Amino acid sequence: MRFLSNPRFLAVYSGVLTLMFAATIVTGFAENERKASFEQIDVQRINIVGPDGQNQMVISNRQLIPDAIIDGKTFPSHGRHDDAGIIFYNSEGDEDGGLAFGSVKIANGYSADGDLMFDQHKQDQTVGIQYSDDNGKRQAGFHVWDRPDMDLAQMVEHFNSVKNMPAGPEKDAAMKQLQEQIKNGDYGATRFFAGKTPNKDATVFLCDAKGNPRLRLSVTAAGEAKIDFLDENGKVTYSLPQASH
Repeated sequence: MRFLSNPRFLAVYSGVLTLMFAATIVTGFAENERKASFEQIDVQRINIVGPDGQNQMVISNRQLIPDAIIDGKTFPSHGRHDDAGIIFYNSEGDEDGGLAFGSVKIANGYSADGDLMFDQHKQDQTVGIQYSDDNGKRQAGFHVWDRPDMDLAQMVEHFNSVKNMPAGPEKDAAMKQLQEQIKNGDYGATRFFAGKTPNKDATVFLCDAKGNPRLRLSVTAAGEAKIDFLDENGKVTYSLPQASH
């Protein structure tokens, strides 16, 4: 016990406590400095990144919103910078969906839209909520799409290779084949839609693998309810209620 009361021990002990207290205060200040609180902040883009610096989410105005990234490759797309929004990324750094909204003035009025999309792995959107307004012609609803197993990056490269072929019979044949593949739904097709159409019908569409509506449930703005069965060309083959004669 005399050792604990030794003045030299007490001095050392006091010094250690002082250092521990100082370290605690400094660490606390350093931790607080990593957190900031603002009432308002003006910013054009925010990158939410992981410990490796890779984007996990981006919040951006329309001018700085990033182009699509799949397999580490960037794919510029027409109209990408018309909307502001949020882009989601998966753990591989691929774009994985997003939220976008905006409007532009056009010659005869305006065009506006809003989208919340979730992408298939390494592909385009497979589930989404969309709103579009072309100068008063409005559509809004929930969509489900089929997407192929092929990576979106490979699809885009294939499209570009056909597009960049020199003019001639070979390119014409490749374009025709590509158009047939698109028509057949090989590169994706709408399978389901539930929402409001521009003619103000509340409608549900069930579509085949080519994206052709085959069953339509609708209620018009006037309140007329109907179920239509369609062939692949869009011709009604059977309806309920059946027309009275």
